[in-house]
Amino acid sequence: MLKLTRRTFLKASAGTTAAAMAAPSMLRAMENDLGGRDIGPVTLKERQAIPTNCHVCNIQDGAMAYIENGRIVKLEGNPEHVSTRGRLCAKGNAGMWYTYDPDRILYPLKRVGKRGEGKWKRISWDEAYNEIAARLDDVLKNGHPNEIMLKWGRNRTGGVLTRFMHTLGSATIMNHTSVCESSKKAGMEHTWGPDIEMPDFANTKYVLNFGSNVLEAAYFHNPFSQRVTEGRIDSNMKIVTFDVRLSNTAGFSDEWIPVYPGTDGAVALALGHIILRDDLQDSDFIETWTNVTVQELKDHYKQYTPEWASKLSGVPVETLERIAREFALTKPATTYTYRGPAKHMYGAYNEKACMMLPILTGNIEKRGGYCLPRGMGYDQPQPVPPKPSTPSYLAHPDEYPFAGHKVSHLVPFWIAEGKQKIKVYFSYQDNPVYTNPGADAVWGELFRNEELIPFYVCLTPFMGEEAQLADIILPDVPYLERWEPESMPSSLWPWLAIRQPVIKPLGEGRETKVYLRDIIHKLDPDGSRGMKKYWDFKDPEEYMRKQFENIPGLKEAGGLDFLKKHGVWPIYGKLNPKTGKISDKSGREIAAEYGLHMKELSAADMAGATVDAQGFIHKNGKIIGVRRKGKNCVGFPTSDRLIHVRVPEWAEYGFNPMPTFKRMPWHENMKDDEMILTTFKLNVHKQSRTAAVKWLAEISHANPAWLGTETAEKLGIKTGDLIRIESAVGHIVTKALVTEGIHPKVVAVSTAHGHWGYGRLAQLKLKEAAGQFGAADDPDLKNVWWDDKGVHPNHIIPAVADPIGGSQGWYDTVVKVSKAKPGDKYGDMVSDWNKHVQFYKEGMRYTYVGDMHRKMHPEMASWAGPDSVKHKPVSGH
Repeated sequence: MLKLTRRTFLKASAGTTAAAMAAPSMLRAMENDLGGRDIGPVTLKERQAIPTNCHVCNIQDGAMAYIENGRIVKLEGNPEHVSTRGRLCAKGNAGMWYTYDPDRILYPLKRVGKRGEGKWKRISWDEAYNEIAARLDDVLKNGHPNEIMLKWGRNRTGGVLTRFMHTLGSATIMNHTSVCESSKKAGMEHTWGPDIEMPDFANTKYVLNFGSNVLEAAYFHNPFSQRVTEGRIDSNMKIVTFDVRLSNTAGFSDEWIPVYPGTDGAVALALGHIILRDDLQDSDFIETWTNVTVQELKDHYKQYTPEWASKLSGVPVETLERIAREFALTKPATTYTYRGPAKHMYGAYNEKACMMLPILTGNIEKRGGYCLPRGMGYDQPQPVPPKPSTPSYLAHPDEYPFAGHKVSHLVPFWIAEGKQKIKVYFSYQDNPVYTNPGADAVWGELFRNEELIPFYVCLTPFMGEEAQLADIILPDVPYLERWEPESMPSSLWPWLAIRQPVIKPLGEGRETKVYLRDIIHKLDPDGSRGMKKYWDFKDPEEYMRKQFENIPGLKEAGGLDFLKKHGVWPIYGKLNPKTGKISDKSGREIAAEYGLHMKELSAADMAGATVDAQGFIHKNGKIIGVRRKGKNCVGFPTSDRLIHVRVPEWAEYGFNPMPTFKRMPWHENMKDDEMILTTFKLNVHKQSRTAAVKWLAEISHANPAWLGTETAEKLGIKTGDLIRIESAVGHIVTKALVTEGIHPKVVAVSTAHGHWGYGRLAQLKLKEAAGQFGAADDPDLKNVWWDDKGVHPNHIIPAVADPIGGSQGWYDTVVKVSKAKPGDKYGDMVSDWNKHVQFYKEGMRYTYVGDMHRKMHPEMASWAGPDSVKHKPVSGH
């Protein structure tokens, strides 16, 4: 760190002035370039600029890292990146502080006390490899590779983690998706193929936003927020937001409509009812591109009246009538959803109902409409290990046929029930002890139980709540020190990109590819076990080169060498400083391609193909396209190339195959003094990995509970008062923030606060010894002026899951809010494993549905599923 004294300050000031006088043309050029260049204010020399892709969150924005004297001094957006166009959000700009975290782990550690006791000893990499390999070898020799488990939070390794597990023969691979957006994905994937959408915000006239805080914390918030702003300015776009909370996006909208939690789907169905009732639908699109008729839809939607939806959601009938007509008659129009509709027990139904609106109105794959994602793939280095021959219960539980390995938040209960034994557990960029429902009471309990998890290896650069419970910690490196391929469908232009090390790994940190390769080599040093051949690369750069070497177009442009120079491919044009948009060589703004489903099959595709009476084009036993209006079109990426308004595979498991709504069972008979707890993310934070980033922690470090004005008045609560929020599994004690910006039956607490791990800053334990895991101290820790680290809400949120999409019901928790009781202290977090288990079993009652499930689980035949009389769905399905 540069020590700032009067002398250095004057030198820096004089240097900046001298630079401006000596090289005004350079400064003007840098300004006109909108990024990509920077100079040191003291040295007056241009800093080394290295392109990469951000990984503070999962959006992978294009970035530039500036290096001076071997140190990262600045991050900003990559002006050549078509999606983010030279812009980087606040989290991205602060990303270098992951590298320079004063509590970063810089060498392998081994536990020497009890789990969670905080006693460690430094070991060598070879010692770590030997112990891990020995544990793995024992499992493999016993013939049960599925007893090796790996769970990741954010996996952007380009397939390395899956390669490692498949090399070991294990199918016990779990991801984070059930605590994120799995029900959104299931609702979309079973309807039109992809599990994501790409609304053309920049060119639309009308947006219906269901529960997404797209301008602040939703998926793609940086590239999407740019397009939303352009749509407002260039197209006079109207935004209507349905949300329980006045988010930044709701505040930016023309209308904010606070809906009752989880009723977004009911609202969407009522809007569809009005559109079909008044013949405002696009009949030609429905008849041509979906697997139902207009009449079928009219008949089905008759039950979802505005009066029905108004009673459930609280949205006035006249508002529903007006918005339905506005949306249907405004062209083009689109919708967007995120966690608001999906993070409920029946979130897949909600998502399906919402995405029906652009389908009904034909706003699909049109300029300004609801578009398919544009992505690119990349190769896997050959040879690739085969998939495991034996399935793992945890990865494909019978209870969740459409979610499989996405339902990871129920894993502790399944392991405790003996459904899958685990001998070796790996975690990668995953902190379920903090981020998952139940938090420490569930996942901490699992990791502390050495009978259930005999050996736990944590792959992380930071001592988070999960790492504190590991047996061995391998010091992974932050994203600015590693190689990774990237392709995220974050705009209407597909792209490929890389992360590359902008500095060498600090301390003894190693990349994921390196230490996983070395573990495999320990297990199979001479290749006789057939493992080593899948890990035959000298370094991560060589591995990456193999991934990009055969991509048409990129190969001719220079492959990995091109990406090392530019960070992204293709380069669609140049960032225009006047418009902030990408222009081609002629100076025109680049145009997106629409109508992907209408693309014609090539002559080679049609060679040997047959067309049946319904227009389906068959080849090699599959439907490869559909003949529509005299054209052989590729259609949508579904089994029959049509949009599946009716999802037949849902019906096989007892779910309604048509758009429908089901209310949360716990919401039906709520008492007057009960409320619903919701959580949310702020624009400068993510789930668990930002509270130790000093720039971001200073901006936001506390998370008072949002409480409606009318509700607070009834409870006698004022802003700043200490309150208790109590659920069926425990309680927290926090402070109140009284506001008009929330539904009166909702209490909202943001995540990313209230850490009991993750370093001194996140915990505000600033007097503890510095650099205990190898990193240097940071003098900024002496300048921390705040004394509130917040209170984490996940302890009191029980684990439930959408039976279709697998999503955790984050926004279903029924709570009571009261003034703090005698003895309550700010920051109290009380929760109990047994209560969580009891609630989990109650939640499973609503999972077993239909004859197929009951045949698989006869012991559940007497349980009351969601199609039972006891919990008859309001929609009457």
